[in-house]
Amino acid sequence: MSDWPHIKSQLYQEIVLRLEQNIQEAQLAYVQAKESRDSDTKSSAGDKYETGREMMQREMDKCSALIDQNRHSMQIIQHVPIHRTYESIDKGALIVTDRGSYYMLVGLGKISLEQKDYFAISPESPIGSLFLGKKVGEYILLREQKITVQGIY
Repeated sequence: MSDWPHIKSQLYQEIVLRLEQNIQEAQLAYVQAKESRDSDTKSSAGDKYETGREMMQREMDKCSALIDQNRHSMQIIQHVPIHRTYESIDKGALIVTDRGSYYMLVGLGKISLEQKDYFAISPESPIGSLFLGKKVGEYILLREQKITVQGIY
């Protein structure tokens, strides 16, 4: 397949879309948890009221962390050139192996394009850190499985 720049661009756009969706969903969940916390009326059972408020506060904190994490990922990918060529694997590389294809950007899991699966991985992930610096023809060992790099785009 010689259309790697097009595929890489599509993968990048899909990652941006997923990050934006994750942010929107977390923001909505935050607002709902805040409304629930704020609308909870003080009942005669004070402990129940406090427990409910605490649960909603935890949910809000979790949503805030997700928003921050996804915004941070957006900032990271904006500084990675899409059309760069690679001698060895680095952040932004599309990696084609004998066991699948990986896009080294942020960890979002499987992305399907044109009936083919790609895996969005982070350089900090276990598999991403193994791939860093590898060149075509070199391999990594993951769970006793040999994965050979066939192309870097």
